[in-house]
Amino acid sequence: MPIISLLFSALLALHPSPIFECDGKILNATIRNNLNGDFSITNDLENIDKGAFIVLDWDEISLMLPISFKYGDITFTDKKWLWSYQEGEGNLRMDNPRFAQLLPGGQIVEHKCESIRHYT
Repeated sequence: MPIISLLFSALLALHPSPIFECDGKILNATIRNNLNGDFSITNDLENIDKGAFIVLDWDEISLMLPISFKYGDITFTDKKWLWSYQEGEGNLRMDNPRFAQLLPGGQIVEHKCESIRHYT
């Protein structure tokens, strides 16, 4: 019985793809935990600590966005850029996260992103 529970919990783990296509260009997303200064990579959204940040490499842009502390969200933002796997309870977006940019005039540009899953 413990083996079945272990397998079931492994299926429930939240592991998004690290590679996305955003507005027709490849984006690489790497989540790093840093609560203890170790910068360890995690690919499990349930394993993100309070010091986490995400590194997004897209086109000629490289961003490092800290985790947001809003309850119920799995969001990274620097108040200019936003990357979100979940906004509010029950709104999980692992395969099409929200990627938005706040422009100087106050306009918000939404970039369409879809995961690219590679199977080996």
